[in-house]
Amino acid sequence: MSKFNTKIHRLPDGNIDINAWLDKMQNAYHLADITLLSKACAIAQKLSQGLTTFYGQSHLEQGLAAAEIIVDLGLDQESAAAAILCVIPPAINQQNTLAHVHLDQTIAKLVSGVQQTAIISTLRRGQEARKQIQSDKIRKLLLAMASDLRVVILKLAERLCVLREIKAIPFEERKRFAEEILDIYAPLANRLGIGQLKWELEDIAFSYIDPETYKTIAQFLAERRIDREKRIQYLISFLDEKLKAENLTAEITGRAKHIYSIYLKARNKQVDYREIYDQSALRILVPDIKDCYTALSVVHSIWQPIIKEFDDYIANPKPNGYRSIHTAVIDEQGKYFEIQIRTFAMHEEAERGIAAHWAYKEKNTTTINETTKVTYLRQLFDWHKEIATSPEAQLIQHTLQERVYVVSPAGDIIDLPQGATPLDFAYHIHSELGNRCRGAKVNKQIVPLSYALCTGDCVDIITATHGTPSRDWLSAESGYIKTARARSKIKHWFKQQALADDITEGKQLLERELGRLGITKPISYSVLAKQLQQKNEEALFASIGRGNIRIGQIIHVIQPNALKKTNTPEIPLIKSAPSERRGAILDKNDMLMRFAKCCKPIPGDKIIGYITQGRGISIHKENCRNINQFTNTDRLMDLNWDSQTTKSFSTDIKIIAQDEKSTLNDITALLANEKVDLLHFQSSYNKKQERIFIIATVQLNDIAHLETLLQRIKQLPCVIEVMRESSTRG
Repeated sequence: MSKFNTKIHRLPDGNIDINAWLDKMQNAYHLADITLLSKACAIAQKLSQGLTTFYGQSHLEQGLAAAEIIVDLGLDQESAAAAILCVIPPAINQQNTLAHVHLDQTIAKLVSGVQQTAIISTLRRGQEARKQIQSDKIRKLLLAMASDLRVVILKLAERLCVLREIKAIPFEERKRFAEEILDIYAPLANRLGIGQLKWELEDIAFSYIDPETYKTIAQFLAERRIDREKRIQYLISFLDEKLKAENLTAEITGRAKHIYSIYLKARNKQVDYREIYDQSALRILVPDIKDCYTALSVVHSIWQPIIKEFDDYIANPKPNGYRSIHTAVIDEQGKYFEIQIRTFAMHEEAERGIAAHWAYKEKNTTTINETTKVTYLRQLFDWHKEIATSPEAQLIQHTLQERVYVVSPAGDIIDLPQGATPLDFAYHIHSELGNRCRGAKVNKQIVPLSYALCTGDCVDIITATHGTPSRDWLSAESGYIKTARARSKIKHWFKQQALADDITEGKQLLERELGRLGITKPISYSVLAKQLQQKNEEALFASIGRGNIRIGQIIHVIQPNALKKTNTPEIPLIKSAPSERRGAILDKNDMLMRFAKCCKPIPGDKIIGYITQGRGISIHKENCRNINQFTNTDRLMDLNWDSQTTKSFSTDIKIIAQDEKSTLNDITALLANEKVDLLHFQSSYNKKQERIFIIATVQLNDIAHLETLLQRIKQLPCVIEVMRESSTRG
């Protein structure tokens, strides 16, 4: 609570008497120089003339009240000047410019930082219920948005000013605002260790949310006030004598517990609030830490301690840096009360928290002590998933910036790694949203999918009805994705597509073989899958398509004697030198044949066949690398193309081109003009070489058609090199 919380003095015309306010501030806080405050008041008065808040208070008056809180916390004059300016509506976008021109850049950044946090209230209003997880994320977002910790303290002061003045607004709106305070801002004040703000925020907010309970507890405390004050005075005098007898200089004060803390303790212990024994307490302030333990021994020698209520937060500070000794004792009348013991410095920290480490000086600002800054940054980052461990301030700051917090259209906060893109965001929300993503809007502006998201961005994904991911997204050079989660989901999609191809191929292969063998009886593929120890029929077909299960195994299960009864001619295995291998004409052979995907032969290529087990003949180019891996050369056979074939065949071509805007369009346009079917197209960009690398799968008639196409592509100005891409030697 500030030293004074009186009404603002006004001039006869009703305007605020700024000079009177400045004099009051200078005298109350012994300020040698109030130049920044004076300039900030002049700017605020000019910009906010005639403007009021939603609850009827002038913006200037609210700014002055916020500045009082900031100065009382001991922050610098820059922070107090920013407090005056940051309450002016953002729509009046002159304040940052004026602050920069007439004051300094630091104040302008503080003002901008506080105004950016307006999104917090928007997010809270978008929630149907008080969700703890969402509240935690909002607090993370607020901390992440605040590059300067003073921004958070300024926001707390601004929220407290509003909380004090909204008594007259409708109950539901007042309650919503109070819930926001208890969910977001009071925990922040606690995290920063600023008890001076925490208690007032909690008590006022609680009075708005549950006015009946608040009044009941307040009335109970008021009824006991006279007796409590007499008892406290007696205890202070008695204890002071005992401490002086031990040559211990101490300042002893009595205090009443805050109403909200009484309510929470009663609720957590599931007792009536009248049974909370530490509704009043003593606080002992001493010069040094050793004096704290001396005072503790004196207290315990006088009164009987309650062991379970003893806490040594000096030896084991709270996460927010709070240090004090807490003990509860029973006096000679059998009454319970609490005693807190701490040094004067600890008390200053308990009331002002991190703000206690800023010094208010004339004309210049001393920043927070570096060691203390590291400590508090580490404590703040406990809310984040990775806690900083290094003692170096630079590393702590780096860790704080490892995550970005963005907002979905539904108001949910998503935390992603620094550098994450809209695609990362989409896949974080749902795999299907990522697969169908075709664009993104950030803060209502269309951005490329490689855009690096920033904390506070509102992200909206543009989707196609039946969209699918692109292999280009997986390219590291493209910068489309940052997270392992998105990369894994994209790879999984392509793996599933390959699985679908294997399932289709396996089913067709099985059905053809069953027809060729004359097996026409109905077959339960699900039963067959179980007999072959497969999860389901799709797994069975996939295993057939991949060659993991041979057709012969399946026929043996379906009809053990089927292979013996058929008149299928056996394929002779000629055990001789490769040059003496038996020849066959492709397309006129009655055996099952399939083209190898590794080298993708087309008419005109010299080809060779490999007799597989249960999958017919696999056709390769003669110079395919995989031919060397076949250990059983007896299964190899020479093949020739049918000169009358009219089929089209797929093959891959590799293109290396210069990085120009029209490169991809020129290449795809040429393929269209040549009436070449494009089955697959994948491109990647190498920044160092400034080159585009393209792999295109096209459908062609023969080797002559391929050579013609390669020559046409090579003539494009942007193309550096073009070649056939396949698993070949040399």
